[in-house]
Amino acid sequence: MRLIILGGGNMGGSILHSIENIKDISPKNILLIEKDERKRNNLSKASGCLSQRVINQNISGYDYILIAIKPQGAIAVLELLSRWLLPHQIIISIMAGISINTMSEKLRQNKIVRVMPNVPTMISEGMSIFFSSDSVDKKERDVIQTLFSACGSCIEAKNEDAIDAATAISGSGPGYFFYFAEKITESAISLGFSESDANLLVQKTIRGSALLWESQGIPPKVLKDRVSSPGGTTLAALDHFNSEKVGKSIKEGIKKAYERAKELSS
Repeated sequence: MRLIILGGGNMGGSILHSIENIKDISPKNILLIEKDERKRNNLSKASGCLSQRVINQNISGYDYILIAIKPQGAIAVLELLSRWLLPHQIIISIMAGISINTMSEKLRQNKIVRVMPNVPTMISEGMSIFFSSDSVDKKERDVIQTLFSACGSCIEAKNEDAIDAATAISGSGPGYFFYFAEKITESAISLGFSESDANLLVQKTIRGSALLWESQGIPPKVLKDRVSSPGGTTLAALDHFNSEKVGKSIKEGIKKAYERAKELSS
């Protein structure tokens, strides 16, 4: 297969780095299009891929085109791409809020895949979910699965609405995680720990808890209950969270994120 990555920012560069581990994809069959000379040269040198500054007729020689740019500049880029696209080419978009219908209209193209990756893709520990138009066949969807599995984990959605739902869960999820980690760290510092010790305490606690959850394969509620002894310290904190309706507030916040994702996609 031959792949174009349009955009060499954090996410585009991370995806390029991750797919270097896919044996069936030669760097010489990857073309990076990035206008920033420093980013373009650094990524091309590190990966061995081809690179160029602008979108032009060269895109016609590739099978898959991954759009990894900010959604604010999407329309102009889509209109430019449409000049050279061929019917067999598959468009892969990781742009939040740009629907398949919008891309199809602007590109005059039917083979389109939307993917929602998240920030841990930067260390090949991302969570991605994708949905494709009806024109994308199983073999082509398998390629998408392979590409984004190299970036961490990947699942296929049953409908496009799931992309907006995933935006609120896994896409925005790292932000919720860092918010919670920030507050625990602030608490540790207020209790007398140095900033470095507080960071270590919280990082290792959260990392270990996540690995334990993953290894046990059981619902988080079960694990939560196991560490919540009657009359103990954990339950004292959890009872307070419940009295302040923290759980309800989290669910409401995630619903707000989902509604915003739907607004952006409309």
